[in-house]
Amino acid sequence: MDIGRIIKELRRKRGVTQEELAEALRVSVQTVSRWENGVNAPDLSMLPQLAVYFGVTADYLLGLERNDTMAKLLKTVETFELASEREAEEMALKFKGEKFPVLKDYKITADGDKAILEVTKEFNSELEGMRFNSPQ
Repeated sequence: MDIGRIIKELRRKRGVTQEELAEALRVSVQTVSRWENGVNAPDLSMLPQLAVYFGVTADYLLGLERNDTMAKLLKTVETFELASEREAEEMALKFKGEKFPVLKDYKITADGDKAILEVTKEFNSELEGMRFNSPQ
């Protein structure tokens, strides 16, 4: 299966039009049509954007793997030991400012003279509707 047919299949499964896909990726409708009809292929720089949009890997887009058997990282819980609660709060604020992965929760607990920061981050959260910048 070539990349154009894979894009078309993923787009249809997702229930979006060529126009909607083109708008999300900031390319023309003609560009999407040409990909899907095998006239040309997406530029290499578009592969990560297409992969994120469809929730697959670049390898899957290239026909190198089956997506339905892949494990996906959905959430992490990380624990940090810091010198003070103030440092833990500052670190939590930094995580809050990041767009990806999305900070879903955090907890700070005192442990003697140290502070323990536990953060929960989600990876597939809020990716729908994300717009991408791409060279044309």
